[in-house]
Amino acid sequence: MRRRHLAFLLAAGLLLSACGPTAEVLYNWGGESDGVTQYERVAYRTSAKQSPESICAMLVTYEQLVSRPGGWRQVPPPGICAEYAWLLAQPETAAIFAEHATSRQKSALGYDPAQFQDRSRELFEMEMRYYPESIKFIQPLAARISKRHDHE
Repeated sequence: MRRRHLAFLLAAGLLLSACGPTAEVLYNWGGESDGVTQYERVAYRTSAKQSPESICAMLVTYEQLVSRPGGWRQVPPPGICAEYAWLLAQPETAAIFAEHATSRQKSALGYDPAQFQDRSRELFEMEMRYYPESIKFIQPLAARISKRHDHE
């Protein structure tokens, strides 16, 4: 009886120790400060009061998350490539970035606003490659955006 009790306690201890915090996170959402990630801070600012400056900051944040993923999986967090692609695909985004981005933001982005549509297509492809379960949502969206730009 004691052996079974001891075995149960050891098994429970092993299970509970596996539930503790891990040393490394699964995805990198940007550095954390005061319990808030860079992505959360910029996304909140952009949604709370959308301005050309907040859109430029959001583009740079997305580019950092996509180009330097980090985290245990070393891929961008789920949905980031699709969100970034969607923002780049909006007709006004290139003009906003060209007019309002600082030289530091332009340098951080690493490509010209004239390439936003091409980068958007790449990002939709990346989202589907990293997260195949998203294909049924992303593929029709990417096709619709591509069709819209072919008509412009």
